[in-house]
Amino acid sequence: MHPLTPLFVFILLVSSPHPLQADDFHLDSAYNKGTLRLEIDNDAVWNRDSNFSNGWSLQYHTQAHPSWKATRTPELLRWVGDHFPTLGDENAMVRFGHGIGQNMITPGDLSAPHPPEGDLPYAGTLTYSFNWQSFNPQRARILHMTAGVLGEEAMAEAFQKFVHKDLGMGEDPKGWDTQRDTEPLLNLAYGHSWRLGYAGEYLNDWAGHMFCAAVGYLGNLIAAAEMGLGFRMGWNIQEGFNAFPAPPGYGIFANTLAPKPAAASPHGVELILAGKVMRLFYSVIYDGSILTDADRHVEHEDFIFALMAGLNYHYYDLCSIRLALLNESDMLFKDALPQTDTGESQTKSDNSYGTLMIDLHF
Repeated sequence: MHPLTPLFVFILLVSSPHPLQADDFHLDSAYNKGTLRLEIDNDAVWNRDSNFSNGWSLQYHTQAHPSWKATRTPELLRWVGDHFPTLGDENAMVRFGHGIGQNMITPGDLSAPHPPEGDLPYAGTLTYSFNWQSFNPQRARILHMTAGVLGEEAMAEAFQKFVHKDLGMGEDPKGWDTQRDTEPLLNLAYGHSWRLGYAGEYLNDWAGHMFCAAVGYLGNLIAAAEMGLGFRMGWNIQEGFNAFPAPPGYGIFANTLAPKPAAASPHGVELILAGKVMRLFYSVIYDGSILTDADRHVEHEDFIFALMAGLNYHYYDLCSIRLALLNESDMLFKDALPQTDTGESQTKSDNSYGTLMIDLHF
């Protein structure tokens, strides 16, 4: 026997598809619940407070169902799930996701009332997102729609001044009078994830899971394409795909994890290591508007790379706590960012940040 034969056999076994029937999805388990998620994305973890400064979202993901017809939603939403390509797979469970959220972008020098030309503008977005999630342990498909507003109505100024000034957690920002003009936002996204292989046992034992994912974004908020590759391992982890940090409008809210069977321990812990690359075609924040006459442009890279490390604890009866650090390559050209006149920090050229997600299952 060739010395590499056992390795080839192992790769074949963990990579081969294992068709499942609806009865195998544990939809009748007490662990099949809806999820209310609070997500906070903030660069304060990296002590930066510029470029992407803060984001938060409040999401609700319904319990998993065997088909779109089994969900209690308006007929139009079920029809989209059944007829949009890849979402109507019979060998999958489905759920809907909702989310509201706010993003905030600021320059590095918060003391200057007028950010210089070439520096980041003050900008905030307030959005609502809705999605269709179709998934099984081998793959997941998500259609994601986002609508909202950029500008004063997003209330980013009031939020940052409350946190920085009223709560005393930062410098009072002086430049919000120059924030980006108001405009409506509409974005679509589609994501597809694949399990490349796994080893171990998901039920009350140790398991590892390798995956890749592709996402496309199109709209007047952002147009981009990204590819990711990751690995998750832990004890009593769920089959499916980890929830990635998703600043509103720049990510997909997802909960594509299969319910645990009734025999599972209520406890689980996992480590996630992942990387991704994004090709950015357009961003209203960096490139100016295609709807209004706001043509402020900030020099940026077309390709952005990121590494992520995450640690999750699950108490499947009640809650999950997810912590993640995302370290990005430079998005902005350092040499093109103006120096400050006040002695304050120059705007940071990357969007690195930390994330806390708290899930309540009910």
